[in-house]
Amino acid sequence: MAAGDSGSVNVDDPRHDCCADGTGWLECADIHAPARLCRLPDGRPSLVIGAVEEYAAFNHRQGDNPENDRGDCGVVSCADVLSQFGVGLTEADLVGHATRCRELHLVAGRPDQSGWTLPAEQVAMLHDYGVPAHAAQDQSLEALALAVQRDCGVIATVNAGVLWSDAAALGDGQGNHVVTVTGIAREPYDGALQGFFINDSGNGQSGQFISAHLMTTAFVRTGGFCVITDVVHAAPSPDQDARRQSGTEARAAATSGCWSSSP
Repeated sequence: MAAGDSGSVNVDDPRHDCCADGTGWLECADIHAPARLCRLPDGRPSLVIGAVEEYAAFNHRQGDNPENDRGDCGVVSCADVLSQFGVGLTEADLVGHATRCRELHLVAGRPDQSGWTLPAEQVAMLHDYGVPAHAAQDQSLEALALAVQRDCGVIATVNAGVLWSDAAALGDGQGNHVVTVTGIAREPYDGALQGFFINDSGNGQSGQFISAHLMTTAFVRTGGFCVITDVVHAAPSPDQDARRQSGTEARAAATSGCWSSSP
């Protein structure tokens, strides 16, 4: 992966301050997710939209289940999204459920390839636990970003080889891996999409920044398959609200001068 394409943003770092003026695009931006100004791993100022740090806690490296299924990225992403909606399930819980309900696929004698799911099966798992969702394909980066802005739970199908710069994981070049999209980054002055933040159970990275350029190749050009919840996340509790800012507050902060990302 090229330098600057990945890394975790740390909004608690006092160096992550930036100023914005003339951000007229924010006046009509449909932002309902938490948003704050900070800097990307390469130092660029950015308006980060989504509860990236909060949702990073819901990710782990896949394969932690009694069946030893290690191809269950879709299951882990569903558990991630369910946790975002307050439904706390372990990977093992959801693998067991999906196995009983025939919502995952097994490859005899190959636990490294077992546990994979299609978008429709991911939708079914979320529905089973009370989170309605739908599958979509041929989605653009902006369509994916707008789902995050609306504060929906989002799962995206990507090509692992492209995402990891690993030729061994390219397969046939199509979508062969699933990640949870927890945030997006926009240029503060004109709203240009800079990239996405993902939880990737394949490598265990949480809150990882992926450039829009890389996501185009890994997601859009492999079919643009994704799962988006039909409901949005609940309003934050008072203690969370101190660290989250969205909608009108985001616009006011970005247009009034410096917005410190320190707590």
